[in-house]
Amino acid sequence: MPKVEANGINIFYEYMGDGDPLALIGGSLFGRQNFAMVWEGLAENFKLISYDQRGYGQTDRPLQSYDLDLWADDLAALMDKLDIPRAHVMGTSAGGMIALKFAAKYPEKCIGVVSDCAFAKCDRMRKIMFRTWRHMATSWGCSPEFADHVVTQAVGADYLDGPDGAGLIEMVRTIVGLNSVETVVQACLAMESMDLREDCKKITNPTLVITAKKDMLTPMETGSTGAGAQWVADNIPDCELIVYEDIGHADLVECPEKTIASTIDFLHRAKKKVLG
Repeated sequence: MPKVEANGINIFYEYMGDGDPLALIGGSLFGRQNFAMVWEGLAENFKLISYDQRGYGQTDRPLQSYDLDLWADDLAALMDKLDIPRAHVMGTSAGGMIALKFAAKYPEKCIGVVSDCAFAKCDRMRKIMFRTWRHMATSWGCSPEFADHVVTQAVGADYLDGPDGAGLIEMVRTIVGLNSVETVVQACLAMESMDLREDCKKITNPTLVITAKKDMLTPMETGSTGAGAQWVADNIPDCELIVYEDIGHADLVECPEKTIASTIDFLHRAKKKVLG
């Protein structure tokens, strides 16, 4: 399987589909597998750069402090090694936060930007939630019990009670179990301390923000000390906003077809704006 040395580590990646390049940035705990339910639909329109971020999957997992700048720099270095000067960028959850950081830091490498179920700054409630993840992972490891806690915050109650709920629980147990405790801790610390408010104001590429009213992890609206998805959409100059009314955090699981269609439409329009 292909790996390249970039920014001091070996990064695993693979291509899927054909068309304009689209880099996919997975969320914390899930890595590239976050996009498994939308790979096929997106690959019909784009050449997907599906990669494991530092700390995840088959990419190196150095013991160090991680932050959004480091993950953004890794993607920039990966694109350079793959000889991809510009790409669409789509991140989900923590990956959506990295996508915002990447767009602010490397606008010349971006075409369109999609930030899916992400936000710009934790409020006190979200800091407590991610701190609890750290303590649970440290105490229990990346165990089925920890995974079950995560899944209750990742999707809505109706989805878990539905026909696909049991299968999702087992899938999340498997994927979370692939993580190292050290990566979980670093990912949570990165989210707890991040503040992307100034970065958002610097973004000049067309941007799509996708959020959901029942998202408790990265909500549309936060407490007064945070900056939710609505704040992000309001503070990026060329930004569109999609709000799902009846789902939780994981739109790529709960309504993948809608997100595929919206992303394809948006990125085709973004290309015309940026590249003509």
